[in-house]
Amino acid sequence: MIATGIKIGVPVVAIGVGIYLIRRAIKKRSNPDGTSSRVAPSLKDTVIETKNLTITPSDAALFANTLYGAMLDFGTDEKTIYSTIDKIATKDDMLLVIKAFGMKQYLWGTRAAFIGQDYNLVGWLRFELSEGELAKIKPKFDQWGIPL
Repeated sequence: MIATGIKIGVPVVAIGVGIYLIRRAIKKRSNPDGTSSRVAPSLKDTVIETKNLTITPSDAALFANTLYGAMLDFGTDEKTIYSTIDKIATKDDMLLVIKAFGMKQYLWGTRAAFIGQDYNLVGWLRFELSEGELAKIKPKFDQWGIPL
């Protein structure tokens, strides 16, 4: 009976250790301040001015889901990303969309419950878009004062 428990327990521990090691290996090299160059800045302390909103929370959720769908799984739908971001008029609208997007696990554009890392919308955009593609949306983010 004990031998059976050992036969089952050893592989379970090995899998757990393997997942831990893979997760550590996937993490990007950090900057001196402990953040990765691809990690989105925290927007927790940013206040959304409701008087500047031109969209409703349900619109923001729709935009967030559209952007998520454009980046989910392999392959990115850049046209959908560009057209969705073009529909967002103000900084506060974008902040509401980022809030509606929330923190989602990212691992090469897929859902990864065990070894992915949580990123907000800005982090997902940084991973999914090349430098040239980011340059197309960066002026709008610069205008809003949101680091991209």
